[in-house]
Amino acid sequence: MNPKTREGAACKTAQAHADEKPEGMRYKKDKPMNLADVFPPNGHVQHLYCNQCNDYLDLSFTDFSEDVSGICISIDGLPVLRCRKCSATFLLDDSRVAIIYLHEQATKARKSVVKVTHKNTDRDFGFTKVPFVYDSDDYKYIPGLYRPFNEGFLTPVFFNKEVLIKYDASPVYRVSFASKTYGEIRQGDAFSMPFGLNRNDKLIMWLGDIASLPETEQYYLRSENVPSDHSIGSEFYDAQIECKFTDPSPEDNLFKDRSTFLEACFGRFGEKLAQLDKEVLDLAVTVQRPLVDSARTRRDVADVLNKIYIESFNNKALGKALDVLGEDAKSLGSLKRLQKLLEKSSPMSNISEMMSPFYVLYDLRVAFSHLGSEKGSQESLQYVQKRLALGESAGLLDIYDRLIVELSAAFKKITAVVGDGTKYWTKRR
Repeated sequence: MNPKTREGAACKTAQAHADEKPEGMRYKKDKPMNLADVFPPNGHVQHLYCNQCNDYLDLSFTDFSEDVSGICISIDGLPVLRCRKCSATFLLDDSRVAIIYLHEQATKARKSVVKVTHKNTDRDFGFTKVPFVYDSDDYKYIPGLYRPFNEGFLTPVFFNKEVLIKYDASPVYRVSFASKTYGEIRQGDAFSMPFGLNRNDKLIMWLGDIASLPETEQYYLRSENVPSDHSIGSEFYDAQIECKFTDPSPEDNLFKDRSTFLEACFGRFGEKLAQLDKEVLDLAVTVQRPLVDSARTRRDVADVLNKIYIESFNNKALGKALDVLGEDAKSLGSLKRLQKLLEKSSPMSNISEMMSPFYVLYDLRVAFSHLGSEKGSQESLQYVQKRLALGESAGLLDIYDRLIVELSAAFKKITAVVGDGTKYWTKRR
């Protein structure tokens, strides 16, 4: 902070004032601020979760202007943590220290007004020669990132998520997911680089991990590099920094099981049997249990699930894998090609039964999207209900819940047919 005074500066009412709560962090604007309120309580540890609603907090820079125990303190761009869900704002420990220091200096100088501007740390941590865009303030102020060793390693670097598509398309790299928003990019045993997707749909990687890539790859990443949005709360942060693993949702389990199956197929056949494109990336993070059963919701749910779990299979790659086995697949669609490939891999297994949930999903789209006659749609719906062991009165919510579970089970079964798809997820040093 660089102090600078201005004659006639008035102490404005701040956006926030100290709260009386025991945690001594939140501040709001209904009372004056006492210096004692600025000191953190004994044993206080700042985390990236809101004390009020437990949502993630984002790093933010606010204009602070307060009468703090008789001293008018104004700070332009004070680093704080802000909750976008309940709008609570929390003082960071370094910001507390700055306020206390300014009050002390103003008292010694017998000044009643002090104004400063926060100066960005703007550090280059020197991990790579490639000029990545990142904000060293993220490393300094976001809880949990600073380390007394390997300084700057855990600086978050942000990218357009489409960068994953290039890696998935490459025969050298593989992209795997532990959930819809947390995964890793691997190159054999050479390296493993974790990544996450934040709430703003930006991809996050650690600066130290990026530096382990060949320089040519770093330059590719740089082309998709975007400025920090200071929002790092995600499954990626939970797992990498907090070692916190929440129970995955059925949708997360399904996407992970898909990823595990594709990984096993690559090891067995040397082909990437499904493609990761922008549409799949966009849709995967939106999949969640529907709230209502309506005609539009039925169409949307059936269409999205089909695009992710059926239409994303790569017909060309499936054909190549079958061709190696001496099988002609020219007249077959993707599901039939996959079924034939699995049957050749394990002739004694009942592959058609294992794959039943995929055909159920296809028929669900026919039923809910009215692709054909009304009679045909009704027959497709009855087929879906029967194959899922549901009554004829079962609606979208019942069908969705059962189908998500059945698709996960199907992926597990066909993964066992192909081979071991066990994943090993990196843990932060």
